[in-house]
Amino acid sequence: MRDDGEAAAAGGGLRLDGVGRRYGLRGPWVLRDVAFEVPPGSLVRVEGPNGSGKSTLLRILAGVDRPTAGQVSGRPAAGTAYVPERFPPALPFAVLRYLTHMGAVRGLPAREAADSALYWLDRFGLAGHARTPLDELSKGTCQKVAVIQALLADPALLVLDEAWTGLDVAARAVLDAAVRERVAAGAIVVFVDHDPRRLAADTTAVHAVDTGVLTMTAPALSAADPAPDDAATVVIEAVGTGRPLPAGAEGLLPVGESGAVRGAVPAGRSDAVLRALLAAAPPWHITAVRTDAPPATAVPGPRPAPRTPRLTAPVGATGPSARARRPGVLVRYQLDLLLRSHRWLPPLIFYGAVMAIGIAGGEPLLGSLGYAAALLLPVAAWTVRVCVTNEPAAARACVASAVGPARAQSAALAAAAVVSGVLGLAGTAVVAAVSGPHADDLHTAVPIGPAALAGAMAAAVSVLLGTAVGALTNPPLVRGAGWPVLTTAVAAGAVLIVSGSPAQAAVTGLVTGSRTGAVHYPVLALLAAAVVALAAARLSAWAVARSWR
Repeated sequence: MRDDGEAAAAGGGLRLDGVGRRYGLRGPWVLRDVAFEVPPGSLVRVEGPNGSGKSTLLRILAGVDRPTAGQVSGRPAAGTAYVPERFPPALPFAVLRYLTHMGAVRGLPAREAADSALYWLDRFGLAGHARTPLDELSKGTCQKVAVIQALLADPALLVLDEAWTGLDVAARAVLDAAVRERVAAGAIVVFVDHDPRRLAADTTAVHAVDTGVLTMTAPALSAADPAPDDAATVVIEAVGTGRPLPAGAEGLLPVGESGAVRGAVPAGRSDAVLRALLAAAPPWHITAVRTDAPPATAVPGPRPAPRTPRLTAPVGATGPSARARRPGVLVRYQLDLLLRSHRWLPPLIFYGAVMAIGIAGGEPLLGSLGYAAALLLPVAAWTVRVCVTNEPAAARACVASAVGPARAQSAALAAAAVVSGVLGLAGTAVVAAVSGPHADDLHTAVPIGPAALAGAMAAAVSVLLGTAVGALTNPPLVRGAGWPVLTTAVAAGAVLIVSGSPAQAAVTGLVTGSRTGAVHYPVLALLAAAVVALAAARLSAWAVARSWR
C-alpha cells in the first residue's frame, strides 16, 4: 500500500487507484477498490446513504485519512483544504485569531493571513464577530468559520463534507459562489450535501457510494429545478470596474462611481445571477451575498477592500507557499492553543508543588539539580498528553488537510517539548538561586555556573525522554481514557530507574557529583535522549499518518 498524496499525478489531476479503507486488522471494509481520476477545474459531488463511506472517502481525498489499500496521487502538497461535517466551537481562540493561525498554517504570511480572514469574514457577514470567542458563536456562525478557514489560501483542492449544513440562505449563496470561483481558477472541489440541487448545473461528475463501492452517475437535477429557499431574497454586491452587466445579471444597479453594483434578487434566481457574473470575461468580483442589508454595528471600521483571488498552481504542484511546511508556524499555533486552553496549569502546579516540597534553601546544589531534573521527566510526559489531546478531532483534521497528519502530530509534540524545556530552565534557575554552592559535606565548594549548566543538560535529557514517553504512551499508539495515563506513569518511572537509561545516568551523575563536589556534564546521555526522542516522535507521527483507530 502506498500513498503519493504529495506527488503530482502524471496527468496533472487527483487520482485514486484501488483505494480501500477499513479500521483495524479485521474490521469491515468501509471503502473497497475505489478508482477514479479528477482533472483540474472539476466540481465533483459524492452522494450515498448515511454510513455508506462518503465521509471516509472525503477524508482520504483531503489527506486527513490514509487508505488501507491502494494509492492516492496528485494531491497538492500545500494546497488542500477541508471542511468537516461538524466543526467544534471548543477552541480557545477569538474568530480572527484562529483564522489568522489557519491562514499561516496554509502558507500565507501573517499579514496576508489576517487580511484574507477579514475579507472572508466580511463576505460572510461576520466582520462584527472578528473578536468573538469561538465558544460563544452559534452553530451556524461557527460553521461559517469552518468554511472560511478552508477558503483563506485559495486551495487547489477543496473538500466539503456537508459544509452547507447549518448555514443561512445568504451564507449558502456565498459558499456556492466561492466554489464556482475555485473551479473557475482551475481547482478541484469535491463535496457532499443533502440538497440534491446544490450546484447541480455546475457539477461535472457525481459519484455514488453504497456499502463501500463507488459508482459514477449523472447529475439528476438541472439549474431549472426550484431551490428550497425561493421565498427568500438575496442581496448581491459585485465589482466590475465599470464594465456593463452580463446577460442574466439584470436587476443589479450601480452604486456610486466605483464600478460596484448591488441588487436584491429572489433566492431561486441568485445562483443564475452569480453564475452570469462569474462567467463574464473577465469575471466580476463578488463582494457580498446576503439576505438583507447588514446592521450598522455589523462592520466596525472600514470595509476591507475587494480581494482578487489568486490563481492557484496546477493540482499536482506544490501549493501556495512553502511556508506551510515550516514547523515554526505549526508549533506557534499549538503553543497558542495550549496556553489559551489553560491545560498547562495542572503540570505546572504539580511541578512547582513537588519542587517546593523536595528542595529547601541551602541544600547541596548538585543534589537539588538532580531532583529537579528527575521530576521534570513525568511532567514532560504529562505535557505531551495535554498537547496531543488538546485539539478537537475536527479542528485537527483541518490542520492535517493543509500539512498532513504527521506534521500536525509532530507540531503538538514539539510544543510540549518547548513548554517542558522552558519549565526545566526556570526550575534550574530557581534551584541554582536557592541551593547552597557546596557538596554534601557542606565544605567542598561547587561552582554555580558549571553546576547550573550540568543541571540544565540533565533537565534537557528529562524533557527529551519525557517527550518520548508521552509520544509512545498516548494517542494514537495508546488509546482510551485510562490506559494512556497508566502507561505514561509506569513508563516515566521505569525510564528514571532502569539502569542504562540516559535519564538515570544524567540524574545519577549529579547526585554522585554532589558527594564529591565534581561537576559531570551528561553529554552522552543528552545525545542518546535526543535519538530516542526523535525516534519516538517519528513513530507517533507515522502512526497518526495511518490513522490508527
